[in-house]
Amino acid sequence: MKYLPVVVLTLVLAPVAKAAEPDSGAKGEEVLLDKVAAVVDGRPILYSEVKQKVDKGPLVVVSEFPLDETAPPYDRALQDAINFQLVLSRAKELEIDVREDEVNEEIKSFLESRGLNRDGLQEHLRQTGSSFEDYKRDFKDQMILRKFQGRVIAPLIKITDKDVETYYLKRAGAAADLMELVLRQVLVSIPSGANPAILEAKRRLAAEVHQKITDGMQFAEAVKLYTDDQSGRQSGGLMPPVRAKDLMSAIKTAVEGLEVGQFTQPVQTALGFHIFLLEEKKFAGSRDFQNKKRQLENELRTQELLDQTRHWLSEQRQRTKVEIVSN
Repeated sequence: MKYLPVVVLTLVLAPVAKAAEPDSGAKGEEVLLDKVAAVVDGRPILYSEVKQKVDKGPLVVVSEFPLDETAPPYDRALQDAINFQLVLSRAKELEIDVREDEVNEEIKSFLESRGLNRDGLQEHLRQTGSSFEDYKRDFKDQMILRKFQGRVIAPLIKITDKDVETYYLKRAGAAADLMELVLRQVLVSIPSGANPAILEAKRRLAAEVHQKITDGMQFAEAVKLYTDDQSGRQSGGLMPPVRAKDLMSAIKTAVEGLEVGQFTQPVQTALGFHIFLLEEKKFAGSRDFQNKKRQLENELRTQELLDQTRHWLSEQRQRTKVEIVSN
């Protein structure tokens, strides 16, 4: 069974937001304890909640949509708090919940995996001015988030082997060396020791064949009529599969930019003038790819999770009243 990566896999030992401490001021002066930063379908998000995310993190749990990573931290934190509320509201509608014993067991497992215990956690919380109930509530919310992602977002994610191969090739930086090509060719051969007149006649013939293919002649028909490769006539010009890196420089340059079904201009080699058609292009694989395949697939799933989450949030924001309160 494959497990879907989630945006937040662990919780930090940090308290959830508390109301801001009043600033010191003159006796009798009114002091603002907190203020509303945004309202999501009637539910207020406090400035102190957003400030907590900026100061202690995590800055982004779900997504900073519709912003990106270049936005100021407060703005990103505010948008994430709005998005988190949208997720929790939808999870409630879907009756996605976490039982009390599930939360306790998850916290216990989390602490044990880090060599901690509940006493140590509570001491940490006391030092930071929070409570275990605050921490437990935050933990529960993130467990609900993971369940929500599994039920709503995960079914939207489709990662194929081809996607993983393409992702690897983009990162490898040597795509041509890892591709296997299946080519067909028309060969207009040049006799050994041909004089310039014969060479020019062969060049013109190759150009004529290329033009006929361009005008719609089937490549297999051009092979049958014009190729000087006798074995090629029987196979329609089909050549054995070859790694792009193993082709001579002139041929590699001509074919590496082709899409399947496209053909080259005449390419001159010592044998003559070749016109190549790309029949098939496929990833030849490598030991490095096999070693990294699972990691690459997880990276793609994480990215697709983020993309699909942003798409879901975009739709939800069109259906939900979201008001950001100006400072």
